[in-house]
Amino acid sequence: MSMDFTFSPRKENEWFLNTQSPTEFEGGALRDGGEVNIWSRDYIGLVVQYAAVGMIFGTLPGTVYPFLFNYLNMEGTQVVSAVVLLNMPWSFKIFYGMITDCVPVMGYRRRPFMLMGWTLCFAMLLVMACMDAGAPYFPDHKYARMDAKELTPEMIATFNDSAHHVGGKFIVLMMIAAIGYVGADVAADAMMVEVAQREPEATRGYTQTTIYMVRTAFVTISSVLTGLAFNGKDYGGDFDFSLSFPQLMVILTVCCLPVIPLSWYCIKEERHPGVIFRDYLAELWHLVQMRPVYQVIVYKYLSGVFENFTITCSGPMQAYWAGATPLNDKVMAIMGNAIFAITLYCTGKYGLHWNWRSMHAITIISVTAMDFIVTMFTTWDVLRNQWFWLGVPVVENLPNGISFVIGTYVIVELAGEGNEGAVYGLVGSVANIAIPLASTLSKNVDSYFDVTNSDIVEDTTHVRWEVTYVLIIRYSMNLAGLVFLPLLPRQKGETKQLKHNGGSSRMMGLLTACYFGCSLCWTVMVNIMSIYPSTSCLVIAGGTGCDSSGSH
Repeated sequence: MSMDFTFSPRKENEWFLNTQSPTEFEGGALRDGGEVNIWSRDYIGLVVQYAAVGMIFGTLPGTVYPFLFNYLNMEGTQVVSAVVLLNMPWSFKIFYGMITDCVPVMGYRRRPFMLMGWTLCFAMLLVMACMDAGAPYFPDHKYARMDAKELTPEMIATFNDSAHHVGGKFIVLMMIAAIGYVGADVAADAMMVEVAQREPEATRGYTQTTIYMVRTAFVTISSVLTGLAFNGKDYGGDFDFSLSFPQLMVILTVCCLPVIPLSWYCIKEERHPGVIFRDYLAELWHLVQMRPVYQVIVYKYLSGVFENFTITCSGPMQAYWAGATPLNDKVMAIMGNAIFAITLYCTGKYGLHWNWRSMHAITIISVTAMDFIVTMFTTWDVLRNQWFWLGVPVVENLPNGISFVIGTYVIVELAGEGNEGAVYGLVGSVANIAIPLASTLSKNVDSYFDVTNSDIVEDTTHVRWEVTYVLIIRYSMNLAGLVFLPLLPRQKGETKQLKHNGGSSRMMGLLTACYFGCSLCWTVMVNIMSIYPSTSCLVIAGGTGCDSSGSH
């Protein structure tokens, strides 16, 4: 006996979330309406959403360390708090998505939330642009690198003690700005799914490839801002010139302002009658029980844990063995973002019909192989060169870009009409919430080896073997993630067949909800623990372990 869930305000024949007989549209499209040109007057506002997200999200978190730590000399726990608060909203994308799915404003579900999100973000940026950041804590940043015993009373008297108290206000404002642009981003994601599902099967994937290409292009621009224009000596950089933090906020404010009217006047959206929340949850629960949905979610989760397994000594290896400078690291990061954007463009043009499994396997193997060569050559002093160390990860953006955009294709195939925001938020964030678990596993494994900063500085044969062991474990874990690849459909056609014939499982739906909920709680817990000194030292919170003898 099949169960039929429908939104109460809609007619039954308008709903096609049915695993047995989904509606077929012209050209294999997933919904009616015909293909749209996202560069047209009616949809260019959607592209602008991702340009703005790339600019703001690429810039704002990048200012935390240079401004709060180097300029204001705030405590490390306060800096960590700022990072946590800026990233926290991304963990709740599914709830943002449910709101935009269920709560139409003036008959519209997407544009009002984009409007509200960007208005909130703009207001916070404007306030920060108008605030006085004050003088830096150190009148000359060379004092920051001096030992406390070397500082004379005369030097200390020149320090700006009031700088510590300025940062708290900026942290709160940045957090509220993040709440705004994440909300706008989730509404844009839901709108993007609606537009992408109107594309015929032959070209479906162009929309998300294009918008993420635009987003990455503006992340590249933001990298130039934070890496070069926000790199003065007061901010811990290398240049004698630099934008001030308020000046940088002025630039972001100017970039954010036109997004507000474009969100309303340059996005065409049909009115929606609204839903009954109980029925919406029933439909979402029905969707999670469908085989293609829970199968893709478990793939993204497990592969995310394995593929994000890393090593804890990468930073000291880069600094002490490869001799890479922060400035060159920033320059190569900019180049990497540019290559990532170009890769997205090429994938959208030539790769819409590539086999998802094959391409993902190729990308993982190629990245692992390239990384293995670099780290081993550096570990055993075969070739220790900063350009070799920094250059190969830039090349790795080519397969990484392909892997990323392929991951977005499958989400569009799974979302049903009416729950686009929640499904995209759910599936899209599963891999992200697996990252804290992968990080914890990495730190626990590496704690059994001699790979601390002081060990890397010693650079003995014993240390090199210890690093080799953790590298072998890391790459073995990364490749082991390929075991779950059969859970990923090969292409759109196979996804459609799974939706038709895959059936559903209540038990798998419950299991999916349980591990997603537990992982979300884990992410929030780890983030909160990283804020407080008494718990930030714990391995699960990203620390190296608490010294019981020094506890109090």
